[in-house]
Amino acid sequence: IWLVNKPAGLPVDAPEGDSLLARARLAAQGTEAAPRLCHRLDTGTSGLVLLACSDSVESLLTNLIRRRALQKEYLCVTFGRPAPADAVLGGYLIKDAQKGIVQILPRRAKGAKPVETRYQTLAVSGRLALLQVQLITGRTHQIRAHMASIGCPILGDSKYGNNAANREFHFRYQALCAWRLSFPNLSDPELAGVSGRTFALPEPWYCDQVRRGELK
Repeated sequence: IWLVNKPAGLPVDAPEGDSLLARARLAAQGTEAAPRLCHRLDTGTSGLVLLACSDSVESLLTNLIRRRALQKEYLCVTFGRPAPADAVLGGYLIKDAQKGIVQILPRRAKGAKPVETRYQTLAVSGRLALLQVQLITGRTHQIRAHMASIGCPILGDSKYGNNAANREFHFRYQALCAWRLSFPNLSDPELAGVSGRTFALPEPWYCDQVRRGELK
């Protein structure tokens, strides 16, 4: 198992050119490891990405993700302060594949899938809020679309956000980081090294700036 910190702006995979997977395969040359992605992050999102280095481990990890047994937590900054400060957002997410976007609907519709996102406000600064977000479901663009749907888009998000605010704050990519991964207790010996463990990154630079009131 490889747990890799992906920088914002680097795609997890690409048909050619630089990507997280290409870098992982380069690093694995000369070893028996054969890295493959177990899940994805948007190009503009930073944070932890889980890679398996064998077929058997890939199957075990993707099964954990499918069963929602792997807890994924994010840190983000929103343009707008959510009310209430802590909540679980529901609804239904539908994709527009031609436009490459998703939409959150209040009621079930053909092709839409249920979504749940839990958020907790950690700090506020002027027009901005620092949130800790937990994915209960894991759909395409879920956090970005869900926060935008309540009028609090991710700062720096050019697809679902406020482009005037993005320019004002000079954010090229969304202020969204896959910050922490927590594994349940696992019986399979191939996953003994991660069983019951939580892995977390240092908070991104913008978190401290919101806490100190320097971004507002």
